[in-house]
Amino acid sequence: MRKVFYSFSVFFVALVFLSSCENQKKSGYTIDINFTNLKPDTEIVLQKRDNGSWVKLDSATLKEGKGTLSGEVKSPELLYLTLNKFNVYIPIWVENSTITVEAGLNSLTHPKITGSKVQDEYYAFMDSTQQFSNREKALGEAYRDARTKNDMAKMKDIENDFDSLQGLKMNYLLGYAERHNKSVISPYIVMSNSYALTLPQLEKATNSFDSTLAQNQYVQYLKNRVATLQRSAIGQPYIDFTLNDPEGKPVSLESVVKKNKYTLVDFWASWCMPCRAENPNVVKAYNTFHKKGFTVFGVSLDKNHQSWVDAIKKDGLVWTQVSDLQFWNSAAGKLYGVQSIPHNVLIGPDGTIVAKNLRGDELQSTLKKLLK
Repeated sequence: MRKVFYSFSVFFVALVFLSSCENQKKSGYTIDINFTNLKPDTEIVLQKRDNGSWVKLDSATLKEGKGTLSGEVKSPELLYLTLNKFNVYIPIWVENSTITVEAGLNSLTHPKITGSKVQDEYYAFMDSTQQFSNREKALGEAYRDARTKNDMAKMKDIENDFDSLQGLKMNYLLGYAERHNKSVISPYIVMSNSYALTLPQLEKATNSFDSTLAQNQYVQYLKNRVATLQRSAIGQPYIDFTLNDPEGKPVSLESVVKKNKYTLVDFWASWCMPCRAENPNVVKAYNTFHKKGFTVFGVSLDKNHQSWVDAIKKDGLVWTQVSDLQFWNSAAGKLYGVQSIPHNVLIGPDGTIVAKNLRGDELQSTLKKLLK
């Protein structure tokens, strides 16, 4: 009897061990890749975007277009398969499952991805937004045609139509995220469009996600962004920072604010065409209201020092200019939650933020009211 019991015990322990090994084997992800007609050995890299930079996670050499990548993710995540040889980046929702990626040499940017339920969800979401994409494309073509004909009235009408379309699109995205508040793609969708959302919209969306997503990286990003925007919201005291001017001399925002009644912190860059188009309006505001106590504090998101200096001279920006030449990683930009430019913040006499993103006639009329 003891022998039977002992044999059963050994069998049971072995069964548990094998089961455990099998579970470990199945945990994590496996990405099986098959690119037909890709004959030469080609490196494929699995990477992610982190704080504006690429982070390499794994790589493999494809033999006859075939290869495998494996690893583990804490929760489903959007990663990228990269073929540097072809300058191809394939977005793929990776979850802990066996995923297959298939494509022909001429269809690498539109592969067939199976085995990821989150990928299927994302495809379904993208299909539901196709109406907006089609309309955006049509408006873009109409705008280019109007610009070619120098039809300013038509261009303005199209801009208004585009703004209305974006409003409808954002409402749809927010509605989708709220209806699918347990899906990991919802916080990703909100994060990807957060630059176009107001603080109340962002707060509501972030608070709507199910508790099961509390530790999700996209939700964490959104919480941090909400906190940043709350600190730099209208009515809040301005956030001081110090960056170098074109000559390399450190200049603090405080040193400029305390000498003027109103200071416009203007985030821009030489490579940003909308910024350059708005610069004449900022110059006009400076020339009109500077003697009444208004100034501008320019913060460039440039990378190249000479391009920055050349743009300052060409556009006639005579006020204080600073930059750390870190592009979207600008320290000042991060303090104020800048995700798109042009972006500006108007600081009042008491050091509080009184307005944001004043452009065109709105900038002129606001200053006229404030500096009577």
